[in-house]
Order: sequence, then C-alpha cells, then structure tokens
Amino acid sequence: MPYVGIGAQQDSKKSLLGPSMLKVYGIIVFTLFLTLAIAGLGKHHSLHPSPRPKFETVADVHDTISNVLISSVNPENIKSNLRKFTKDPHLAGTEANKRVADEIAKLWNDCGLEDVHTIPYEVLLSYPDFTTPNRITIVDSNEKLLFKSSGVSPSIIPDEQGSKFAGHQWLAYSASGKVTADVVYCNRGLQQDFDNLKRMNIDIKGKIALMRFGEGFRGDKVYRAQQNGAAGAIIFSDPDDVAREGTDRDHVYPKTLWMPNEGVQRGSIMHGDGDPLTPLYPSKKELFKSRTIDQAKRDGVLPSIPVLPISYTTAFQILSRMKGRPAPQPWQGAVNVTYKIGPGFQSDEKLTMEVHGNLKIKKIRNVLGYIRGKDEPDRYVMLGNHYDAWVYGSMDPNSGTAILAEVARAMMQVVNETGWRPARTIVFAAWDGEEHGIVGSTEFVEEFTDILRQRTVVYLNMDCLHGNMSLSAATIPSLRRVVMEAAKKIPNPLKSERSKGRQTIYDSWIRTFPSDIPGMPTMTVPGGGSDHAAFLTYAGVPVVDFSYKNATTHDTYPLYHTMYETPFLNEHLLDTDNFAVHRAVGQFWAELARFFTDEAVLPFNTTDLAVAIAKDYIPDLAKALTPLKYFQTAIQPAVQQLSYMTRASQEFLQMSRKFEKTMFFTRSAFSQNPYDPRHIAAVNERLMNVQRCFINPRGMPSAPQSRHVLYSISEHDSYSSRQMAAIYDAIDAFVKTESDQQRMIWGAEIANQMSIVQYSVHCATNTLKDVI
Repeated sequence: MPYVGIGAQQDSKKSLLGPSMLKVYGIIVFTLFLTLAIAGLGKHHSLHPSPRPKFETVADVHDTISNVLISSVNPENIKSNLRKFTKDPHLAGTEANKRVADEIAKLWNDCGLEDVHTIPYEVLLSYPDFTTPNRITIVDSNEKLLFKSSGVSPSIIPDEQGSKFAGHQWLAYSASGKVTADVVYCNRGLQQDFDNLKRMNIDIKGKIALMRFGEGFRGDKVYRAQQNGAAGAIIFSDPDDVAREGTDRDHVYPKTLWMPNEGVQRGSIMHGDGDPLTPLYPSKKELFKSRTIDQAKRDGVLPSIPVLPISYTTAFQILSRMKGRPAPQPWQGAVNVTYKIGPGFQSDEKLTMEVHGNLKIKKIRNVLGYIRGKDEPDRYVMLGNHYDAWVYGSMDPNSGTAILAEVARAMMQVVNETGWRPARTIVFAAWDGEEHGIVGSTEFVEEFTDILRQRTVVYLNMDCLHGNMSLSAATIPSLRRVVMEAAKKIPNPLKSERSKGRQTIYDSWIRTFPSDIPGMPTMTVPGGGSDHAAFLTYAGVPVVDFSYKNATTHDTYPLYHTMYETPFLNEHLLDTDNFAVHRAVGQFWAELARFFTDEAVLPFNTTDLAVAIAKDYIPDLAKALTPLKYFQTAIQPAVQQLSYMTRASQEFLQMSRKFEKTMFFTRSAFSQNPYDPRHIAAVNERLMNVQRCFINPRGMPSAPQSRHVLYSISEHDSYSSRQMAAIYDAIDAFVKTESDQQRMIWGAEIANQMSIVQYSVHCATNTLKDVI
C-alpha cells in the first residue's frame, strides 16, 4: 500500500507480530489491526461507509511503526559503538581514521543496510609536526628563559588517553614559523574589537594578536588579525567560558565537565569550506586542482601567519606581563589578572611563538548506505554525521556517529521484524574531513549537486552532543512544525524533567529555549560549522541541524576539541543514566526521518516560509534602508525595489495559504484512496520546487559558493547564518563609502540584489500555482 510502509510485498518470513511489535501491542489487538489496516484500507470507499475502528487509518499504521521504531533504539548499542570509534585519535587522512570508516561500514553492513560503500576524495589537509611541539617562550632582556610552554596537554585518564601524540596543541592550516614580537590583546577577535583598537590608536601591524576563543569561528578571528597586519596569533580558552565554577581541581575535569588548566581547544583556521585547492568542484583524483597553495594564501583562504592555541594557565603567563591601558570591562575575563591591551610587556621581556606543521594531499572517504524506499526510491531522506576527530572525539563527532549507527540498526530491525519499509529511500552518510573545514560533505555536494537538488527531500544533520539539558534544533521556517511534532513523540530522558511534568523532549525544549511564537521553541536558521552547510547554501536542500545542549554554556561545551573527549566524559559526566540522552537523540533522529519518509504529502509548510519573508525579512530590510534615505538619489532604486519586494512577498503568502487547502484535500483523498498517488506526486513536486526557487546558480558576488538568496553563512562569523546576505553586504558597502559616485554604484547594487530575491519569491509563488 503506498506510503503506509506495509502491505502485499511483505516477505512471508516477516511478521508484524515480531518481537518489536509485541513491545507495543498485544497479539490479539495487533492481529485485528493488521486485518483492518491492510485489508480494510484497500477496499473501495463507498458513498456511505460504515464507521471504522480508530486503528484502521493510515495514521494509525504510521503511529504503530513510530512507536516500534522509537522503542527499538538501544542505549547499550550506542555505548558499545562509541567505544569502538574512540579507541585512538583519528584525524582525517590517517590510517586510524580509515579504521573508523571500516568499522562504520561493518556495522552498517551487519545490520542490513544496502550498498554500503565509500566515496573518496583527494584533498589538502594539515598536520602538526608531532615530534616538535608548538610552543611559546618568554625571555628577559638578557635572553634568560623565564617561561616555556610544553605544547602538550597531559593525559588525565591514561587508559583512555594514552596515545603518544594525543596531547599535541595545534590549529590546522596554521603557517609554520617563528615570530618574536610584542603582544596586543584583541579580546574575541571580532571586527568591532579591531575597530575599537584602531579608535584607541593601537596598531597591531607586526604584532602578535592575543585573542579568546568564543563568540565566533576561530578562523574568522585569524583572518581579521591577518587583515589588520598581525605577524602571528595566539588564541586561548578563557575560564569565564570553560571553567566558570573555578579552576581548582575539584571544579574541573575529571570531577566536572569544565576544562582543566592545561586543556586546549584544537580546530581548523581555514577561511572557507571544502578542499581549498578545488573551489566549487569536487576534489577527485582525475580532476585538475584549480588553485595552488600560494594562491589559497593570497586569497585569504589559508592563513599566512603562525597561529597557536594555548591553555588558560599559559595565557596567565602572557596576560600577567602585559602593559598598557586596562582592557574595557567587556574584554575582561576570568584569568586571575587584570587584562591589559599592550602592546608588549611591562619590562623588556620578549615573547616568541614557534609553530611546526605541514600540508599534504590525502585521501578521505565518505561512507554511504541505504534503505531503499518502497514507493519513491528516487526521493532521498538523508541522515548524516562526520566521523573524523581532532583527537579521540567521544563528543565531537563520535557521539553522533555512535547514535547514527544505532539508528540504522533500529530501522533495519523494524524492517526485518515487521515488514515495514520506508516509502522514500533513507540515505545514511558518514562524512570525512569535517574538522579540517567541512571537506568531505562539501566535496560530495559539489560532485552530486544536480542529483541532490532534484531528489533529496531533506538532510538531517547531527554533529555531536553539546550538553544534556535540552534538544536544540536549527532549520528553515518551512520545516519548524515537523521538527516540533517529532520532538513531541520522544520520551524525556531526564528523570528530573519528568518529575516536573515535562514528559517529552519537546516539553523541556520549549521551556529551555522559548521563542516569541507561542508553543514553538527557538529554531534559528542554520549557519556553518557542520556538514549541513553545503546542502542548504549551495544545493538548496532543506536541512535540520540538531543536538542536545545546555542553556548555560557559551557557544559549545567546555571540553570541545580537547584530548579529554573520551568515553569517560560521556559515561560518567554527561549522560550517567545509561546513555538516556544519547538514546533520546537517536529516537528523535529516527522519528524525524520517518516523518519525511512515510508522510504521503511532504511535511513542508510554505506558509511559514512566506510569513518569515513578509513579516520578518522584508520589514527588517526596510529598517536597514531607512537611515540611507538621506542619500535620496543614490538609494531611490532600492526604495522602489522594496515596494516591489513587499508586494511579491504578500502574493507568495496568499498563494501559500491557498495551497494549504490543496494539501489538505490531497491528504483527505489519500486517506480514502491510498492507491491513487498521482495528486500526491504533483503536490510534493511543487513543495520541493519551492525550495529550489531560492538558489541563484551564480552565487553571491563575493562568495559564489553561497547560492541561497535567503540563507547564507555570515562573512563575520562562519558559525552563523545571515538572511539575504548579498543585500546586506551591498548595504554595508554603501554605508562605508564616502564617495557620491560609489554610493550611486552601491545603491544600484542594493536594488539589484533585492531584485534577485524578489525574482526567487516570484518563482515560489508561480510554482504553487496550477497554471502559469
């Protein structure tokens, strides 16, 4: 039966009365259900049907499969998977990471996924010189050594952290070199921080920029420091972010989740996504690499200066010696000293930083597997997570990897024991090279862009757990309601929350992260920082990026990208109730995927998208244009275009509300005659095409890889999204220019970019119509 998942194709050896079903229903009740759901739904609907039992509907079939699927996710399997994946450090491009890929493929094959295979790419990766630690040294005026950092974080739990080079402190793609220079404290390395330094008449040219992690992507910090002339950069984790309860042993790891005094965050500082040598094209062995390393450095994609991460203990050695004015209060942190800006130290002491690394072309491997769809095998619901890690990766990323493997196993268990099969194909993807710059998934999207745009319904990304308090999800407006509905089906993993009456993960989510919309938790549009990025901003595939988080931590969890991400952290500090949080995330992932695979009419809400455009994006744009009306001649084309955009957005909103009725009647007709899917195909094709309308194949003027006209990654913070970025980039340029001639040029460009968005909205409106 179409979009029901069970029916005449069922293997005689498979039974809806398998062990999983018996967990949900008794044999007698379910036998009656099966008789009515399969036989009864196939009967022709008469003009005067007799009342049917409640469990006769398609929705009841879906609910039953949902309950079985949710109950099938086993936390012990997740725990076992995690230990398999985190035995050794496994950087992208290494043999250790290939072993993890092989382990993933074995688990997927063992559970019954179809056509498990790898897709390789040859990409530029960065590695440290593990034999020579990166260090800072401080000497006095007589060259007497005063301080020398170890460059290596110590093992705290030797049984899990015993690898020889696990503690090495480094940042990927840093230039190698030795720099001796005065230090300038630059706070978070945000654009406003460098602007403030200029207002203070502090020049960082030729200096070493000392910055704090947090409030933005580390690569953007380095890029801005280099743009302002820094000769080197040092980034540290501030206790104000990572050790808020104190830095003594009783308040940090391994007693708590807070970072210990020699903990260091690793990460990439490449300014962009994908292989830096093959922009916009897949990095296949047989394809020419269009950019050289030197060109990548000249383009600002790769840094040209040495960059080093340090602990807050090492940061004290620098901050305690700084001279100059005290930093503004918002720039102060929790290292036990008054932060001063510099430049330089109070005496004639000198700091030298030394970085050793290399760049290599290496092979990475994405792993893919399938559960082929019964009704629409050429429509894909994709579930993805990356598996490469900076060190052991028990949180980032292998908490997600372990959960994904269990979701695959649970789904195949339901297939094997009940005969259910998803209506649309489920694609499982394990990405490689994410940590270096979202490399594996970006290359995949670049290789298969057209196929993905045509066939992919949605991409569901889960990078890793970030905390243990609440679900957190980011998605586009048209998917918010289905994400919320899936969350309402999942039991709350936290006893403390259940005791307060919050029985589902939705209940905790709406309390922890409320929004301005009654009944709807906060769901921002995804930015960058994980494997969903290219799917949304380049291919235009709708995405959901989700995790579990805490409401009190800045940006991410304190032990992020440290060597202390080993199973001890997950089992004894984060998720101590038998991996209940890990399980809940897996249940949510599986149920959300089931919604997209089995719902006859795709669960997209174009009205929510239209409302966001008409009620949020365009009014915000109007506010941004208001101060520019002083320059009447230059800004007039944009003001005129705004009126056209407003009208177009209202037409899209009206058409979306009209199309809701079409969707309602299509669902109603299907419930009466599920053997006629023609109207469903027509409606779903329009729903998918609406998403495609917002892709501009030329991309943004300054970023051709950003092709979504509504949603792209912020140029100021690669972790964040920015609505209608091309328009706002032109507005920023208009504001900064002091030339009337340039204002005329940028005023025209604002109008041009507004027109491109308007054209996309017009396309969406026409897509929903029956005729042109």
